[in-house]
Amino acid sequence: MNSPPKTLWERLKYIGPSVIVTGSVVGSGSIVMTPLLGAAAGFMLLWWLLVSMWSKPIIQAEISRYIIVTRQTFLEAFADMPGFKTTIQGKTTSWLVWFMFLGVIPSVAGMGGLAGTVAQAGHMMVPQLSVEVWVVACCLITWLILYWGSYLTLERVLLIMVLFFSIVTIIIAFSMQTTEYATSIQQVTAGLTFSFPMEHLPLALAVFGFTGISYGEIMAYTYWCLEKGYAPDTQGDTEKIKGWIKVMQTDVWVTVFFVTIGTLPFFFLGAGVLHHIPELQESLSSNSFWDIDIIGALQNMFALVLGGWAKWLFVVLAFFVLFSTLLSGSAAFTRTISDYFISTGLILEERLSRQQLIKIIAFIIPLLSGVFYFVLPNPITLFIIAGIWAAMGLPIVNIGALYLLSKLEKELQPKPVTKFILWASLCFQISIALVVLYFEAGNFI
Repeated sequence: MNSPPKTLWERLKYIGPSVIVTGSVVGSGSIVMTPLLGAAAGFMLLWWLLVSMWSKPIIQAEISRYIIVTRQTFLEAFADMPGFKTTIQGKTTSWLVWFMFLGVIPSVAGMGGLAGTVAQAGHMMVPQLSVEVWVVACCLITWLILYWGSYLTLERVLLIMVLFFSIVTIIIAFSMQTTEYATSIQQVTAGLTFSFPMEHLPLALAVFGFTGISYGEIMAYTYWCLEKGYAPDTQGDTEKIKGWIKVMQTDVWVTVFFVTIGTLPFFFLGAGVLHHIPELQESLSSNSFWDIDIIGALQNMFALVLGGWAKWLFVVLAFFVLFSTLLSGSAAFTRTISDYFISTGLILEERLSRQQLIKIIAFIIPLLSGVFYFVLPNPITLFIIAGIWAAMGLPIVNIGALYLLSKLEKELQPKPVTKFILWASLCFQISIALVVLYFEAGNFI
């Protein structure tokens, strides 16, 4: 299909990458880290969560604009960044690509934490199987789906999971308003006052990295755009290119919508319900949240709102949502890591096709995820490691977006207001990094 859909309705029928990315985003970030942040700080950091969800999709959209115009992969585009470069087997790569390549390690560690939380939920459903057996089973099933499936398989499986997740969270949000834990306008207003309790910095930073679109999802999204067909050969037809950019932008707005409705209810549940549980508050206030029984603690959100029976609803919901994140995150890694090896010249595409490499990595990523969990069987620790790295890497990707956009023809560049928002977003991200450095330096001294 060379010609892009012209009307909004036709564009909505062509969404897809957003579904896969949403499946990746709304798991560990929404159902685990977000309610813990609410439980720790109450409604005080609502503004932080909104910034986390709404400030990053513009980076996602503008990097995808460049990918659609040039028909390059993410790493092919970033290989041209100014600065130090390497050349291996004829492939020239920038320092930025190598920097992001290093980020694979903490990112896969986060996948280990994810495998562990899926396994905990599975163990609660079928206690005859230990958590360790569930970890192995989930990683094995993930590999089989990735090995035998295709882009279309992923899109269909994750669409069902995302719709189920979204409907249930909306029901829970409305149900909460009929109980003693109902959210008031005063609480919401207090959460928008931009106050920041520094004692919750590690958790808040991890939430910033895990909720909304992290730089890993920004990167992965470009590959799903290519596989969906958002960047066909338009023979340089500017109007057609602009049409496909509009399709991608519509898809990004769908991501924002699903991520918002899939995340906010869990923050409200954490701030409105878990914030008032003394045992959990003691663990969070003493920064011993590393030892929290995640699934067990979070079950209280549903049980106190809907009744004791809802504990089982939460377990089932948690299992499918977290598994969807494990699946979509692993699928993204198969594309990005393949491109790392090829774009850096470590593997020649002529000797090993990209599809073959994707199949191999589809086995390696679930395997490593399981290994990380068995080496460090503490999901919260693994999540925080991955989340902080994701938050610290975001400014680098933002800088890359600004540079790449400057290379496009003027008529294909974004509007000035979009560039201004990108710059404002970058300033905010750098400020976060400086605050972290200051805080850590104070602890060291």
